[in-house]
This record gives sequence, structure tokens and C-alpha cells, in this order.
Amino acid sequence: MVMNRIDNVNDKVDKIRKILSESNFDAIEITSQANFSYISGGRGFIGLASTVACGSLLITQEKVVLISENIEIDRLYNEQLDAHPQVEKQSFPWDKPQKRALIMEELTKNLRLASENDLAAELFSIRTVMTPYDIDQMKQLSLESASILENICKTLTPGMTEYELAGQISKALWEQNIEPITILIGFDERALSYRHPVMNGAKLKNYALIGICARRNGLITSISRDVLIEADKAMMEKHTKCAYVNAAFLDNLEIGSTLGQVYQKAVAVYAKEGYPGEEKFHHQGGLTGFIPRELKAMSESMHRIRENELYAFNPTLQGAKVEDTVLVTKEGIVNLTDTGNYTYVDIEINGKTYKTPTVYVVKK
Repeated sequence: MVMNRIDNVNDKVDKIRKILSESNFDAIEITSQANFSYISGGRGFIGLASTVACGSLLITQEKVVLISENIEIDRLYNEQLDAHPQVEKQSFPWDKPQKRALIMEELTKNLRLASENDLAAELFSIRTVMTPYDIDQMKQLSLESASILENICKTLTPGMTEYELAGQISKALWEQNIEPITILIGFDERALSYRHPVMNGAKLKNYALIGICARRNGLITSISRDVLIEADKAMMEKHTKCAYVNAAFLDNLEIGSTLGQVYQKAVAVYAKEGYPGEEKFHHQGGLTGFIPRELKAMSESMHRIRENELYAFNPTLQGAKVEDTVLVTKEGIVNLTDTGNYTYVDIEINGKTYKTPTVYVVKK
């Protein structure tokens, strides 16, 4: 099923209208960046770190209205909603924000209006299952982001700083209309010491751990890749052990299982590989999509795995890390960030082979 962005908006508006009917509401105002992007398939922000969109979408059973100040209204409508013919526009002067309340009052008169918080569980339920359009967009985003990151990783040289590398990654992503919303880089001792190594200017000696969350039109892919300038047998062995944990996550990621069950079976592999309790030092990733971690994997999670959900697990083992973004399908797990152009180890579990990225050695 091929969908364009307008078809995708219509499909999602229909889902929201069904939720409204079942929840005894007549309308909802969408104000968050994540839900604005989920519905529009576009960007709703001005500042990159914004969690609230610069325009809202009022959805009733009869209409969809884009509401924003005069600075943003035409840009949002034309560029982020593709001038959707069924979306109305309502703007207010930027210097008279009180007029926004008057617009809302008129549009929602005699309507039972829901906020996003009122229907948070219902919105989560639809937002975390990808539509055919979302899947197509996510496949492109993930492959492009992984290719960019891996190509840069192969060029690392001793003496470069964490800041320099962050700049290279940011530039390459932006050139493909991809927003680097998270970049984590740890060189050498910092990679061994910190599970979330925000850049601090260290100079590369031999080992680099790099992780990114890359976003385009609201969808987010998560990827980590590790690099050695010269081979280090102990570190390479540690990566293989970490790959076994990652493979256990994927092997147990079955439709109908709970996320807690997946977590418990996967983290048990740390002990089998000689590192009991290693999961206590860092979260293991989880459900993703329009928020980097919609839901973190934890032992008590009762969320049931569904078809067309996205997951990004990120097991770590004292400096080693594996992280890809995968899609759950009826036929099995599809690794969206597998380029086939890195260094891999094949992990065999229950008759299945999981090709897992491992540390890349620059000087062979």
C-alpha cells in the first residue's frame, strides 16, 4: 500500500476521530511536537529541542484546523502539511496572543474538548504503530543515517577531538535534511567510564564510541557504532559478548510477548557472558518512533509487542555498545539501520542468525 503525506494525514485523522467517538469527546487540540509530526508527517518546531509545536491542530468530527500565529501559519500549512485541501487555517497576530483563546473559544463552542493528556494512552497506542507511509519514511531515514555515521567512523584519526567529530556528523546529517537531535561521543577512557558520553573535547587515541538519534519529519532512528584505530583483542571480545545480548533482545521480540518478557530474557545473557548485573548500569533501550524512547524496556513492562512497531535496544558492556533500529513484522525483525558496509559478527540463537555490527578497526 503506497501512501503520500496527505493520505497519511487523512488516515491518522480518521484514527483520532474514532478515538474521540469512543472516548465521549468531540474534539482534541494537538499541541506537542511529537503528535504534530505524527499527524502531519512534518516538522512542527522552530527550535530544534522544542517539545511543543509552534502551531496546533484542532481535530473535530467535521474539520481539521491549523492554528498558529501569523509568522508561522503559511509556512506550516504549505511546507509541513503540503497545503492539505481539507485543513483550514486560523491565524492570530504574533503580538496579540490573547486572540488565540478567542479563536479556540469560537471553534470549540458547545464541543467536549480533549487535551492530549486526556487521551495520552490512546494517542500512544496509535502513534507507536507505523503506517505504510511511516515505514517507508523510516526505512529511508534509517539507512541514510547509518550510512552517514559509518562512513565517518571509517575515517577517524588519532588526535581529532570529540567536538570535531560531532561537527562532522552534524554537517553530514543536515546535508541530507536529517536533524541530529542527540549525539554521544566518548573517546578512550571516557567511553569506558560513561554510558552517555556527551562530548567533552577529549582527543582520540585508539577507541571511539559514537551514538546518534537522527530525526526527519518527526521520525527518529537510533544508531551506535564503535571504532578502534588499532586492534584491541579484549575490546573486540567485549563487543562480541555485547552482540549476544543484542541478539537475545531481537530473538525474543515477538508479536504478543510483553516488553518485560523480552527484557528479562535478554538481560539474562549478560550473566551467561560473564557480566551479571551489567544492565543496572544503563537502560537497554526500547520502543521508539516519534519520541526517541516511547517506552523503555524494563522487567515489569506489560506492553505487548505489536506488528509495525519500532524498537531500538542499546545493550552496553563497559565501553562496548550495540544499537540499531528495527521494525517488527509478521515475518520477523527487519533491521532498518543495517547497511551491510560495516564490521559484523554473526550470532546464532535458536536456529536464527543475527548479523550484528561490531567494532570497526581502522588499521587492519
